[in-house]
Amino acid sequence: MEERIQDGGPLELGGFYASSELLERFSNQVQSLIGAADRAAANGNPEGQFAALLALESVLLSDLLNEQEASDFVSRPEMQSAIKTSQRIFAAFESRLEDAFVADIARVKVPQRYLSDCDSVTRNYLARYRGLAAAEVALARVGPADRVAFVGAGALPITALEYIRTTGCHVDGIEILGERAAAAEAVIERLGFADRLTMINADGSTIDFSTYSVILVGVLAEPKAAIFARLAATAAPEARVICRTTEGLRQLIYRPTAAAALLPYQAQAINRANGFQTLSTLRLVQIALKPGAAA
Repeated sequence: MEERIQDGGPLELGGFYASSELLERFSNQVQSLIGAADRAAANGNPEGQFAALLALESVLLSDLLNEQEASDFVSRPEMQSAIKTSQRIFAAFESRLEDAFVADIARVKVPQRYLSDCDSVTRNYLARYRGLAAAEVALARVGPADRVAFVGAGALPITALEYIRTTGCHVDGIEILGERAAAAEAVIERLGFADRLTMINADGSTIDFSTYSVILVGVLAEPKAAIFARLAATAAPEARVICRTTEGLRQLIYRPTAAAALLPYQAQAINRANGFQTLSTLRLVQIALKPGAAA
């Protein structure tokens, strides 16, 4: 559900504060699972890594800690190295999972099954992004007349496909890595969306955004500060800008988008991840910076 962000400040937090012993045990469990996943990857054991990552994700998405506890946990100095390791292995795993789905779409006789229910692993993966896409369509009020830029679309632009399937809009997927942009083009063609979804192999900080009515910046899109500076310089004033981020324990899955990287934009509202969702989405508004402030 969308939440308004008042004066750019944090929402009121509630709940009890966990004992240091509980946080210590939680920290040990999380670090143990991160270590297991990292060792499995280093030893060429994909099954072991998959099992460790699933166990780690279930802990991170369990809401065992309230917002204040989670904030304190991710701020712990002793957790910083483990958090970076966790983000790295989750990002690498996500890329491999995307590659596997792309290869499967190229191979199967009826690739359109990826737009409907299929096997359990695929269904769970798609359901997460379908839910995210539905929330973002509502947050940015995406309609059939919109032209959407998706910065950081990746090799499997599921949310772009969902935007199109549910609203009839046109999407340009912007991907900095040539091989992933090419893979996405093949997926789009195979699924029959080439008339509505176009891939652009480019750095998001070089795009002219003036023709887009909606701009989505993905959680892994970089360099964020340069992308938002380019947005501010070229996007139409009425364009609706949204950006993905993470909060709380979900920061161990994807690196959050820092408020400083958004300038000259700031968060106006948020669709907050809960349950099995990992990504939150911010609706942004451009602000006037004070003289001397960093852009």
